[in-house]
Amino acid sequence: MHFQLCRTEFVTDGTAGIILFYIGGTAVIGLLVPHTDQTLSLADGTATSSPFVIAIQNAGIKGLPSVINACLLTSAWSAASSELYTSSRALYGLALAGNAPRAFLKTLWNGLPYVSLCFCSLFALLAYTGVNAGAGKVFQWFANMAANAGLLTWFGTSVVYLRFYKGLKVQGYDRTKLPFASKLQPYAAWYAMILCVLVSLLSGWDLFLKGRWSTDRFVTNYLPLAVFPVMYVGAKMVTKRPVIKAAEMDFITNIAEIEAET
Repeated sequence: MHFQLCRTEFVTDGTAGIILFYIGGTAVIGLLVPHTDQTLSLADGTATSSPFVIAIQNAGIKGLPSVINACLLTSAWSAASSELYTSSRALYGLALAGNAPRAFLKTLWNGLPYVSLCFCSLFALLAYTGVNAGAGKVFQWFANMAANAGLLTWFGTSVVYLRFYKGLKVQGYDRTKLPFASKLQPYAAWYAMILCVLVSLLSGWDLFLKGRWSTDRFVTNYLPLAVFPVMYVGAKMVTKRPVIKAAEMDFITNIAEIEAET
């Protein structure tokens, strides 16, 4: 019961934070900074192109833009530390499950997965790609790849759910007996799966217009789309694990532990 209450409070607080800071902040900034403002440019590569800084400068408040810049840098550093922590532990977990090289299982005496941590830290060196290309352009590259990779993640999640849905149906399980059963399924999963692929395919549609071609944007927009099926097929070839049929899916093993947590 205590676990359920804590989880409910966490979800509620998280939802309120998203609505207040992300959606609310975006709405306010949209009212204060017009889309035609010439200083709104990623090519600038500095914090002066931040809509928050621009809004304060337009209001004529002296000194506050520097405070906002300091807050943004602190937030970026905090986010980077958090992502480094989660990525290194995720890589350690993959190795523990046999889905990554066993070298990532090495830890220090206190349990710190130092090999996973060092490997994930190497990606910080990609920041130096902004020396020649410019920070704004490099940020746009990674934003393109991250956005499409995120869409492909939700595509995979939708596929997994549809397989789960079919497995329950074939084996005669009543889906309504689960802790949560959406009435929109499986249509919502089909909608998400198709839309994720469609948005990914159209993410760089303007590149194919006359005079708009950009090789770097094409690569960063469509690289995840090319890598995703290659990695899936490659994993199947290496592990030699066939796709499990719906009638053979295991919904019993470890069910007691799962139900205890939910």
